[in-house]
Amino acid sequence: MTRLLQWIVLAVTSGTCVAAYAAQGETKVPSPTVNASRQLVEQKAAFLKRVLSDSPAIRRIEAGNNAEARKFLASAQENFRNAVLSIKNNDIAGADKHLNQATWLIGKARQLVPDPLARNVEHRVRYAQMLDSVESLRISYQRHLQRARPQPPEAAANDALLVKVAQLVDRAKGHAESEQVVQANKSLAEAERTLMMGLGRVLGSKTIEYVQRFETLAEEYANELERNRSYADLIPIALDGFKPGGEAVREARQFVDANRGLREQAQRHAAAKDYHSALTALRSGTAQLQSALAAAGLRVPQDPRPQ
Repeated sequence: MTRLLQWIVLAVTSGTCVAAYAAQGETKVPSPTVNASRQLVEQKAAFLKRVLSDSPAIRRIEAGNNAEARKFLASAQENFRNAVLSIKNNDIAGADKHLNQATWLIGKARQLVPDPLARNVEHRVRYAQMLDSVESLRISYQRHLQRARPQPPEAAANDALLVKVAQLVDRAKGHAESEQVVQANKSLAEAERTLMMGLGRVLGSKTIEYVQRFETLAEEYANELERNRSYADLIPIALDGFKPGGEAVREARQFVDANRGLREQAQRHAAAKDYHSALTALRSGTAQLQSALAAAGLRVPQDPRPQ
C-alpha cells in the first residue's frame, strides 16, 4: 500500500516531474528499479482508469484546442489499454511499464493545458510578493536618498524615480482589480527593476561623502553596516528579476559568502571598539556584494578599494 501511495503522489505531481525532464532534454520515462507485484499493478491500473475517465485535467485537455496535449492524452490512453491487455496476459512487468508511460504522458499533457484556477492563484501569490518587495525597496531607496542628498521630506514626492514607481504601482493595482494579474505583475516587475537600479546608484560611493558626513568612526560604521545590508537585500531580488545563468548564480553566491565572512569579521572588530579595522573589513564585504550584483546583472557604482 505504501508503494501505491508513493506512485499516486508521483502521478498527481507528474506535471512537475515532466518539467524537470523537459529541462534536461529527457524523452524517456525512467524504468522502475523494482518489479511491481500484480496487486500493485492492478491498483495502479484502477487509479489511472479513474483519472482517464473522470478527471478535471482530462476534461480540460479534451475540451481544449491544444493538439499536442490531445496527442499526449491519446498516447496515454493507448498505453493504458495495452497495460490492461498485459495484465490479462499475465505480463505484469509489461503492464507496469505501460502504466508508468501513461502517467508520464498525462503529465506532459497537463503541462500544456494548465489549470486556470491554479495558475491564477500562482499569479496572485506572485503579485502579493512583488508588491511587498516594491514597497520595501521604495522605503530603502528613500532612506538612502535622504542620507546621500539631505532635503526636506516632501521633496521625495518630486523625485522622478519615485514618481515613475508610484505610477507603475497604481497601474498594477488597477490591473489587479480588473483581474488582469499577469499585466499587474509586469508593471510591478518594472517598478522593482527601476528601484533596484536607483537604489544601486544611490548606494554607490560617489553619492556619499564619508569624511564630511560622520562625526565619529562608530557612526560611520553604523551607516556602512546598513548600506551593506541594503546591498545584501538587493541580491535575491536581482537574481529573481534578471534570472542569470547557473554559473553567474554560483558566482554571486560565492561573493555573498565572502561578504558574510568579512561582515562577521567587521562585527568582531566593532565589538572591540576597533572601528577603523571594522570599516576596512566591512567595506571589503560591501565590494563583494557589488560584485555579486554585477554577476546577477545589476551594475552598480563600485567603491574604491579599501586602504
